[in-house]
Amino acid sequence: MVIFFHIDELNRDSIVASALRVKFANNGDTLIYGNRLVARLLKIFHNFFDIIIVPRPHFLYDLWGNSYQNWDSKIIILSTESLGVICKDYKVMARTLLEKGYFENDKSVVNRIDAFCIWGTRQFEAINKYAQEQISKFHVVGHPRHDKLCVEFQINKQSNTKKRIGIVTRSVSINDYQGRSTLDSFSTLLDNHFQYEYFNKQTGDNLKSTRPGAYPAETVAVTALDTAALIKIISRLNENDHEIHLRPHPKEDLSVWYKIFSSNNIKLTISDPFEPITHWLKRVDFLIGPPSTSFYDAIMLGVSPISINLIDTRRNVFIGELWEDNNRLMSSITQPTSIEELLALINKNEISKPCPEALKVINEEASFPNCQSSLDKVVNVCNSLPIKEYKNSNFIFIFLFSRYIFLIAWKVRNLIFNIKPNSSYFALDLKTINKINRLVKNIR
Repeated sequence: MVIFFHIDELNRDSIVASALRVKFANNGDTLIYGNRLVARLLKIFHNFFDIIIVPRPHFLYDLWGNSYQNWDSKIIILSTESLGVICKDYKVMARTLLEKGYFENDKSVVNRIDAFCIWGTRQFEAINKYAQEQISKFHVVGHPRHDKLCVEFQINKQSNTKKRIGIVTRSVSINDYQGRSTLDSFSTLLDNHFQYEYFNKQTGDNLKSTRPGAYPAETVAVTALDTAALIKIISRLNENDHEIHLRPHPKEDLSVWYKIFSSNNIKLTISDPFEPITHWLKRVDFLIGPPSTSFYDAIMLGVSPISINLIDTRRNVFIGELWEDNNRLMSSITQPTSIEELLALINKNEISKPCPEALKVINEEASFPNCQSSLDKVVNVCNSLPIKEYKNSNFIFIFLFSRYIFLIAWKVRNLIFNIKPNSSYFALDLKTINKINRLVKNIR
């Protein structure tokens, strides 16, 4: 088979792409990387691919209009974000997996999809409740980034006595990678897309959004308070000579963080944006940050998560229903009420073990620990699809050559208009492809 795999976020999805390439290669199949740029070439070259894998249904019409409806390629959805607060509400979860159009009387997109690879039984239950007619297409595969092949990464931690502290930030609304004004986010107040998860005008059924994006003022306020708390914590950790590893959100401007800390003589390591979070977490013993799905990753890798959400209680008045503060895991996360209490927890040097309640949540939402064979299950789903005649991979060079020419033109355009690439908008050039390939080195 020849498989097209869409990498939506370079920092997040590359490790899965690399591991899947290895898995398919073991079966004699060929996996080709794509992204939001080169995927547009499939309008011309879709016949070269037996299977097309994308993260969500909306990518189909966003990238290809309605043309994909007539393609003979099989289409698979492999979720890339499927944890946290969305799993709290079955209705929200179903809408997230199937998109709003499905609940607004347009089922053509979902009907065209051949299979959904979802992470946990909780997501399966949501679909069974709100879209039971589609349930045969859904396959529970587990969290793909915690497949054994994705987390088999050895790192030599420094042999000193310093405690290794990981810090994650969520400062996008005040530190946008493109330098956009914070005021830009307030345009969501004029966009019904953000106000409702869906609105079925025929039946009157609707689901009003309670996600942060629908409340820009509250989002900015919480972001500002959390960022201030993190900077204070980093300063205190630096004074106590800890080994600090900072991992900003992929859509933040890293140069601002470098400037803040270098100008104040604060020593820390800012992570390589390309490094998978599963690899990065192996460098640390504790993970500190605002409520985040990264806490799930930490627990699955034996790292102790510490949430800062109670350090500045002013933020609590702004927290809405579908904020990560209210996800099902948070009740099991350590939540100190002051920086002094946080430092005391770290200095005890006790790596906390996840409680049964936390393990239950992670099992239901991510199939942990069974997700260690997640990508084998994805491959099995692909192999189960009835493909009439396999494509000849010998002709894929035509697509690859076209991709090369297309990316040259794209780079020239960016240079002329001074457009900065980012984790979503990146070049799939040979350098990047080789870096992705090296994430999982050995053919098994």
